[in-house]
Amino acid sequence: MHGGSKMMMMMMGHGPGNEDVRVHFRWPADVWMRSFDLKLFDKNHNRLNQPTTMHHLELLNFDRRQVLYPMVERVCGLGEETGSAKVPKSVGLPLDAGMDMGLYVMWNNHTDRDIEGVTLQLTMEYSPRNLVPRPTIVLPFKADVNIHPGAGDAFDLPPGGGSRSAVFTMEVSGRLIAAGGHLHDFGKELRLEDVATGKVLARVRADRKPNGEVTGVSHGLYGILGRGPHLVAGRQYRIVAVYEGSPTDSIRGAMGLMGGIFAPDDYAKWPKLDRTNPDYLIDLNPKGRMGAVAAGRPVIDTRETAGEEMKPPSHK
Repeated sequence: MHGGSKMMMMMMGHGPGNEDVRVHFRWPADVWMRSFDLKLFDKNHNRLNQPTTMHHLELLNFDRRQVLYPMVERVCGLGEETGSAKVPKSVGLPLDAGMDMGLYVMWNNHTDRDIEGVTLQLTMEYSPRNLVPRPTIVLPFKADVNIHPGAGDAFDLPPGGGSRSAVFTMEVSGRLIAAGGHLHDFGKELRLEDVATGKVLARVRADRKPNGEVTGVSHGLYGILGRGPHLVAGRQYRIVAVYEGSPTDSIRGAMGLMGGIFAPDDYAKWPKLDRTNPDYLIDLNPKGRMGAVAAGRPVIDTRETAGEEMKPPSHK
């Protein structure tokens, strides 16, 4: 990784074309995933600082789609300001043996030196599928104010800041039981609103230095402390990213993503995966060469195809 690459990253924008596929594998067991934690090391196994080394990491499940978009599921993700996460045994994300998985990384070396031989260690805690009582099924929730698969999701704002928003319609009802997010410098907050009523259902605030640098974001744990907002199938919602600061210069390379944990009312009604959808094919081939075959590997037939009914995870 070359030093001083932050400006180059912002010029390129952010999208699948700037990510590296680091690992492609089959998930080994039927489990309830409950946590994830990331550590980065240099070639001498010295611990690296995540905010100054990596822009983001995403673990993808090519056998299940996202709740809002026809793209593949992001099982978990970490950004520069995002730490580890853990949920109690009462909830679990179902992962089945044989699921087609991939790990994407976008490096972003903020230091003034090259870093060689970087190794990442992603650790996940899980419960056995035969856990009693059975956990509440949860799946990832991701909303982006500027979603453009394959073309990046960064955007610019005028001096002083502003906001960017996007409206989406839920395809399945359920509860948002936790929420976090990703903002760049001068980011102030992310909001999830009900379009019809204007009511704010979830809010993520940025932790900022006086110069506008974002050092972290707040996390709402609605499912642990309460029931959390209930999102209804067929109803419209709005995700809003607010930026504030930089009084003389434009804010360039802003982003606004809300990520969280979603508990569907009925897992069998989760949106079906369409393996012919162009956005899905971009996820198979993040370098942007559209087609039915991802770079270096064939499309893999799995148990779930377009039109199949999703079944609750079995006890094994």
